[in-house]
Order: sequence, then structure tokens, then C-alpha cells
Amino acid sequence: MSIEAIDNGLSERLEDIIQLARSGRKISLKIDAYRKLVKQVSQSESTDDIPVETDMCMFMADFVPTSLLPNQPAKITKVYALSSINENEIDDKTIRHIANQRLDMDYSRLKNAGITFEAAYF
Repeated sequence: MSIEAIDNGLSERLEDIIQLARSGRKISLKIDAYRKLVKQVSQSESTDDIPVETDMCMFMADFVPTSLLPNQPAKITKVYALSSINENEIDDKTIRHIANQRLDMDYSRLKNAGITFEAAYF
């Protein structure tokens, strides 16, 4: 995506914000990492007409530009992991660790682009 497209309000990805910062724009972000409960609906394997609902937990982060960016979305949301809410404690810690590692990779990209932020974790 070109810088012109980003400047015209087409930025909906974290990568677009990073490209904008690399072009020289001063950007700062507020980051909120959280878990969101959702229901996953799928068809039963034994019968075709009975939907099966599973409670899931999404590890998500909102990236909110705090510096003035014209035509910028209010926030960019990214999912870092998905797990069943019935995971045992060890699996839950492993999934949370993976989500935090993925978040660290994005933090590294933001830092390298010169974006200011305060890190938040799950």
C-alpha cells in the first residue's frame, strides 16, 4: 500500500502504521492487550443439522493512535492467539506465552519504525 493510500485513510493494518512511521511521520500508540470470550459455532460431525457451540478465548490487542493522524481509524485490532476456555492451567500459560511472544515481535517492528508506545501484555 502506498503512503498516499495510507494518508487517505485506507490504513487498517499495523503494517500500514509502521510504513507511515518509516516515511517520517511521528506516531505514538496506546496499546491495550486483553482477552475476549467468543462462541465458536460449527456443525456436529455426527449430524449435519445440529450446531455445536464452543466457548473460546481470543488474545487480542488494540493499537490506538494517540498522535494526530488524518483519516486514521480509531483503533487497529489484532488477534494473537485463540484457545478454548476449558484449557488446563499449563496449556493456558503456554498459549498466553505464545501470544506475548507474537506481541513482542510486533513491538520490535514498532520500535524499529520509531513509533513510541508503552508495552502491554496478556
